[in-house]
Amino acid sequence: MAAPISSRPPPGPPGEAAFTAADDVARLVETLHQSGTLRALNALVAQGQDVAAVALDGLNSEAGRNGLANLLILGKLLGHVDAGGLDRATAALERALGAAGERLGGEVPGTFTLVRKLRDPDVRRALDAALTLLGALGAELRAPQTPVPPPGGDAGARP
Repeated sequence: MAAPISSRPPPGPPGEAAFTAADDVARLVETLHQSGTLRALNALVAQGQDVAAVALDGLNSEAGRNGLANLLILGKLLGHVDAGGLDRATAALERALGAAGERLGGEVPGTFTLVRKLRDPDVRRALDAALTLLGALGAELRAPQTPVPPPGGDAGARP
């Protein structure tokens, strides 16, 4: 596991109580230089127009427009999800995946062992949630769908 980042500022120069803003900027520039980040940022800024052209060409492709539209749809979906509920569900999923992973390398359970698990209220609760999700998904797939406009707005306008 990675070491935590120290949040305490280093002691000031000899004879001074703390670093000044100029000292902090000098330390930042030196740290960026030592890590190679400053060189990469400098190259990126120097080639900014070329980098922007490549990025825009990628976004202007069919795959780029579809990807951006999909990203916006996912963002809209996440905007409707309760953050507390999502946090609870992801924490539960993380623990459940850990428990399931422990079972993958073990002995293959028999049919009666699996049927016996259906008596567990937690198993029935999870099955009910999964079956409710699948039922709602099936109902939505059966319902008439409204057409989704193509990415980029007006269907007739092409760059």
